[in-house]
Amino acid sequence: FQQVLDALEYFPLAKTAPFFDVLESQEKGSGGLLSITINPETCKGCDVCVAVCDDGALINVPQTDDEQVRLEANWKLWKHLPETDDRYIRISSLEESIGMMPSLLLKQGNYMSMLGGDNACMGCGEKTAIHLVLSAVNAMMAPRVETHLAEISGLVEALDEKARTMLISGADLADVSADEEGLEVTLERDQKETVAQIHQAIEALKDLKWRYEKGPGGRGRARMGFANSTGCTSIWGATFPFNPYPFPWASHLFQDAPSLAVGLFEGHMRKMADGFIAVRRAQKLLDDRYEPETDEAVFADFDWQQFSDEEFALCPPLFAVGGDGAMMDIGFQNLSRLMSSGKPLRVVVVDTQANSAGGGQSCTAGFKGQAPEAVDAGPDYRKKDEWRKELSLIAMAHRDVFVLQSSQATPSHLFGNLLKGLQMRRPALFILNAPCPREWGIAKDSAPEAARLALESRAVPNLVFDPGEGTTFSECLDLEGNPSPEDNWPSHELTYLDEEGEEQRMTLPLTIADWALGEKRFRDHYGELSGDMEGAPFHEYLELEADEREDREPFIYTVDADRLLQKVRVSESIVQLAEERQRFWSQLRELAGVEVSGHLRDEVGANIMRKAQQESASLKAEYEAKFARLTTQYPQLIARRMAEGLLRAGGSKTVAELLEEAEHWQGPAFQPPEGMDFGLDSGAATAEDMASPAADADGEDAEAAEEAPAAAGEEDDEDLVREPWIESIRCTACDDCINLNPKMFAYNEDGLAYIADASAGTFKELVTAAEKCAPSVIHPGDPLNPDEKGLDKLIPRAEKFN
Repeated sequence: FQQVLDALEYFPLAKTAPFFDVLESQEKGSGGLLSITINPETCKGCDVCVAVCDDGALINVPQTDDEQVRLEANWKLWKHLPETDDRYIRISSLEESIGMMPSLLLKQGNYMSMLGGDNACMGCGEKTAIHLVLSAVNAMMAPRVETHLAEISGLVEALDEKARTMLISGADLADVSADEEGLEVTLERDQKETVAQIHQAIEALKDLKWRYEKGPGGRGRARMGFANSTGCTSIWGATFPFNPYPFPWASHLFQDAPSLAVGLFEGHMRKMADGFIAVRRAQKLLDDRYEPETDEAVFADFDWQQFSDEEFALCPPLFAVGGDGAMMDIGFQNLSRLMSSGKPLRVVVVDTQANSAGGGQSCTAGFKGQAPEAVDAGPDYRKKDEWRKELSLIAMAHRDVFVLQSSQATPSHLFGNLLKGLQMRRPALFILNAPCPREWGIAKDSAPEAARLALESRAVPNLVFDPGEGTTFSECLDLEGNPSPEDNWPSHELTYLDEEGEEQRMTLPLTIADWALGEKRFRDHYGELSGDMEGAPFHEYLELEADEREDREPFIYTVDADRLLQKVRVSESIVQLAEERQRFWSQLRELAGVEVSGHLRDEVGANIMRKAQQESASLKAEYEAKFARLTTQYPQLIARRMAEGLLRAGGSKTVAELLEEAEHWQGPAFQPPEGMDFGLDSGAATAEDMASPAADADGEDAEAAEEAPAAAGEEDDEDLVREPWIESIRCTACDDCINLNPKMFAYNEDGLAYIADASAGTFKELVTAAEKCAPSVIHPGDPLNPDEKGLDKLIPRAEKFN
C-alpha cells in the first residue's frame, strides 16, 4: 500500500496510475489498471458519464457478481487514498471564483459531500444540480473551518501561557523550600479574576473546537443545512433507510420550506454568535482589553448583523430547496417573503418545468405548447397555453436578491456564481435548470445535452443579477455564459450526406424549434411538410410579416438514421414559443445593456442629432468670430514681425514706434487674436527668441535632435501589444473555449483550437478561457480595448498565461 501512496506523488488521481494493479495482484492474482473508478454505491447505470466522455475512457458493462466485487474493491481503495493535492486543482482564487472551477470535484471531500443510497431516477438532472451545489459549499467551507480551528488552537495556547505567567509572577520563590510539595501563590484580587476568566475562556474555546471536530454526532459541525420542500428532492432523498444529505436536513410541507428556513436561520445564527463571542472574549483577555461590564453588555445583544466579514464567512449556509411547484406556484408567497426579509438565506430551485411530485402536472414554470406529461396523449391532448413564469425577473424585482440562473451545461458558470452568491450578506436565489428524463421524454443519458440545447436555444438562458454591482439593471445584470449574446440565435453546424454520399456541412441558427424537437413533451408539434405550401426555414419564417406567412409553412433541417438531410414541419405553437423566447431574450439584453430597443434607439438618435446640430451651430459661430478677428489682426502681426526684424537689423526706433508707422496698423501693439497661438509670447520678443534652434549644431540642440528618433522608437515600442494566441498543437479539443465564444475561438482543419477573431469578444473572455483550459495553451496577450471594465483585475490574472 505504501507503493500506492508513493505513486500518488507522480500520478494525479485523474491520470492513469497502477493502483489497482498493485492491490488486486495480491488479493486476486489478476492485473489491471485503475485510472478512473466508479462509485458502486451511487451508480444507477444511466450512462451519462459514458455519453459525455467522448474519448472512450468509460464503457458500460453488464452488472455481474464478479464485476460488482471488482468495483467495490476499486472503490474501497479509492476511499483509502489520500486527498488530491492542491496542485491538481486549477483554481487561482476560490473566493473570487477564478480558475477551472469544475476541478474542485477532484477533491474527495467535495465529491463525497453527497452520499449514495438515494432513489433518484436514472439520469436525474435534479440530483446532478444538488450534487454540484453541495460540492461548491464544501469546497468553500472546508478551508475556512480548518483555518478557524488553527486560530482557536492558537488562542488556547496563548491564553494558557498567559495564565501560567500570571501564576508564576504571583509566587514568592524565596519562601519555597526544596522539600515542599506545593507552591503557594499570592495574587491580587483582580489577577485572580483574570485567571478565572482565562480558564473559563479556554474551556469555552475547547468546547467550540470539539463541536467543530466531533460534536454530539461524532461528525463535527456540519457545512450546511437543508429545509426541503416535499417533492422529488425530498422523496428520492429520504428513501428508507438512506439519506444522501450528510448534514442537518428537514423536510416540510410542499410550500413551507422558505418559511421553515427563516425560522431555522434565527436559531442557527444564535448558536454561531455564541461561538464568535467566545472567540472575541478570549482575544480581548489575551490583549488585556476585556472589560466585563461593557463587553458583556455588547455580547448580550450580539447578532448576525454585527458579525465581521470573517465571522459571516464561517457561518454554514442554510438552504431552502424545492422544485417549480414548491417555489413558483404553491409556495411562491413564502419564497417572496424570504426574498424580502433581507436575511442571507440561500434558495435552490430545481427547474424541471413540471410539477413532478404530483405526477407531472403543468406548472407556471413550463413552456407554452408542452404536454403536461411525457405521455402518448395524441394531437388532441390539451397542451399548455400559458407563457412561462420567469422567476428570475420576479426575484430581480425584489431588488436586494442575488439571482443566478444556470445549469450543468456550463459547470464553470454554475460553480463560480454559486460561490459568489454563497458569500452574499443578502438572500441568494439559485435557479438551476434540471433536465428530467421522465417528464421531458428524453433518454436517460441525455440530461447534459438537453441542458446545453436549452441554454443555446434561449429556452433557459444563463444570467446573474448582483445588486452589489451598482444602481442600474445594466450594472447588476450579467448575461455571461450565453453563447453569442449579441445574436438572436447562436449558430451550429449540421453535418449530412448528399445524394452522392459525400459529407456536407450546413451552418444554421440553433433555434427553440431545434431544442424542442428532441423532447417528447413537444413531439406533437412536428411532422412532414404538407406540400400544399412553400416551405420556409424556421429562422427565416420568424422574420416574415403576418401576411407573408400565409402561403408558407415553417420547417427545420435535420438528418435521419442514414445521415440524409430532411425537412421537418413545425407547428404554429412552436412559432409562438420562439417569438416569446426572443422577446424575453431581448428584454434581458436590454436590461443588461447589451441591446437598445428600437424606439429608444430612435429617440436617442433624434436627441443626438439635435445636440449635434446645436453644437455645429455653436462651432460655426465661434469659427466665424475667430475668422473675423484673424482677418483684422493678422496683418498687424505681420507688421510686428517686420518691425522686429528691422530692430534686429539696427536702428534707434522702438518696435512701438515702427508699428505706429505701419500703414495698416489700427489696434494695440503685441496683442495676438484671442484663442489663437502664433508662437508668440505676450511680451516683446528678443533676438535670442528669434534665433534658430539649429544655430548651435554642436550643442544640446543637436544632441536632442539625435535623440529624437530613439525616443520615437521607444514610444513605438510602448504602443506594441501582445496579441492573443493558442498553442494549437497542444489543444485537447475540449470545446470549453468554443462554447465560451464561437466567434473568437474556432477549430482549424485539424480540429485544434485557434484565435479566429480576437476582436469578436472581450479580454475577460480570453482570460476566462485561459483559466479554463486544462493544458494551459491559451495566452490572452494584452487587452485590445483599454476601456474594458475590470482591466485592473483581469491583467494580473492574464500574466500567468502570457
